[in-house]
Amino acid sequence: MLGFAPCRAGSCPTLVSTSDGAQTWQPRTAPRLSSTPDQTKIHFANKLDGWTTDGQALMATHDGAGTWRRVRLSGAAGSVSIAKLASTDRYAYAIVTYGVGSTKTTQLYSSPLGEDNWQPVAGVAVPGSGGWDIATHGSAAYVALGVIHTSLRMWSAADGSGWTEVQPLCSVDDAVRLSSAKPDDVEGMCSFRPERGYMEKQLVESAGSAAPVVLGYAPNTGITTGFTTTSDGTAVVAGVGAGASWLHASFDNGATWETPLAIPDVQLPMLDLDFQDATHGVVVWGGPAWSGAAVYRTTDGGHTWSQLTL
Repeated sequence: MLGFAPCRAGSCPTLVSTSDGAQTWQPRTAPRLSSTPDQTKIHFANKLDGWTTDGQALMATHDGAGTWRRVRLSGAAGSVSIAKLASTDRYAYAIVTYGVGSTKTTQLYSSPLGEDNWQPVAGVAVPGSGGWDIATHGSAAYVALGVIHTSLRMWSAADGSGWTEVQPLCSVDDAVRLSSAKPDDVEGMCSFRPERGYMEKQLVESAGSAAPVVLGYAPNTGITTGFTTTSDGTAVVAGVGAGASWLHASFDNGATWETPLAIPDVQLPMLDLDFQDATHGVVVWGGPAWSGAAVYRTTDGGHTWSQLTL
């Protein structure tokens, strides 16, 4: 877990880890990041290789957070914004927007695991200042890039490096979230028609490179902030608004939905939603850019969530 805590300088990056199911936490060497309006992100591919960003700088460790160093994104000139980190068993990825004014580009970058050779992936890019998501499973990877109401393109790579353009799961007017619980399948949460605290949420799947199929619709309470799936047909979507922070879940491939977690009154985004396996998952409520923060964990496949003591 990476965040910021009080120190003599005011607020300093702090990194802790657990190896016993969050019963105890050990301090680790924290990367030198700034507290920025962007979300602080950390991602590990294995016990040694990890990356972190404050949205502006990208840092890497290859010794399990013993040391960190800032890495260079080849060709990323001008203003740089890092929106997403992910990895397969062979490569690390980042979605990066760079450039100035009308020359801005949103591009997928990659580097082999264990190296700091970050290069733009040829052809996997859209013009403009955009974003969207990456999903991985084993060696397979999927990426959607776009600028809302303007562009949306999607690619897949069975081995993590040979990218082929595929049919997007969502429309150009949707906010796109991706997840992959099986190597040949990818799920998307396509969110649209945002209102004050509400947003339509459509669960879509492409199985084995087939055309996308709508599986169901999650509750519209909350503006979508996170999405994940598991191999046993569970889908969870996070949202904020309408008086609370929300986790909506389906345990039958999107046919029916329930709300296993709602945090009322203080409306903070639910971020970094992810499952480590079919039963264990975590989500961060708030963070350095907001008025509070907490971590919630499930050990029963998303049916119940409990706040962790850090």
